[in-house]
Amino acid sequence: MKKYLISGILAISCIAFSSNSVVWAQAEEKKALTPEEAAEAMKKLEEAQQKLKKVVRNLPKVDNAGSITGVVTCQKMRNNADAIVFIEKVGDNKFDPPTDHAVIDQLNLTYVPRVVALQKGTTVDFPNSDAVRHNVFSPPTAALQFNLGTYPTGVVKEVLFDVTGETPLLCNVHSEMAGYAVSFENPYFAMTDKDGNYTIEGVPPGKYVVKTWHEKLKEISQDVTVEAGKATTANFDLKRRR
Repeated sequence: MKKYLISGILAISCIAFSSNSVVWAQAEEKKALTPEEAAEAMKKLEEAQQKLKKVVRNLPKVDNAGSITGVVTCQKMRNNADAIVFIEKVGDNKFDPPTDHAVIDQLNLTYVPRVVALQKGTTVDFPNSDAVRHNVFSPPTAALQFNLGTYPTGVVKEVLFDVTGETPLLCNVHSEMAGYAVSFENPYFAMTDKDGNYTIEGVPPGKYVVKTWHEKLKEISQDVTVEAGKATTANFDLKRRR
């Protein structure tokens, strides 16, 4: 791991704020923002939201590639966002990892983005852009176990996710904080938007098993055939885990 100081605040977030007031949580005190401060904070967060990178992968160029597209319905959830659709195996599942880092920030006592989909071998940066100290760690059940210790504003620590599977993200300082880094063997995966839409692009023609991931809903799978230059539709209806 290495840490380095960054200037300014990496304000990357999709946090919804109340139209009446916004509270910037702090460890020593709860300080309410003035309406002017709240409006400025919201503006910065909306601008930063456009830079969110929830999917980090290194997708190779494939001649005559097809795609898999569809809609995921997340039952009894507020919306259909942040479900992941992925191909279990493509060829021998040996792909070069991305050189770009993923970023999971800490802002307003929240991990942002809350869910990130990664290709195996991706390095994740964990900046602290909050006004308080944080501690990022994963529980014993995680695909990757780590504990970054407690660190202040402006510090970034990084972790290499050289594993596959679900890694919950927690904070020893703030028990309400929770997020997920989900890593996959190959780069053929996509995350849904709030309406449940997704598209896995650049897929080599062939027959595949396509699966889903959601933090609260059951995983399901579907056999899919991808034809050269064509889009194959695969819809999923996800239900609560028992």
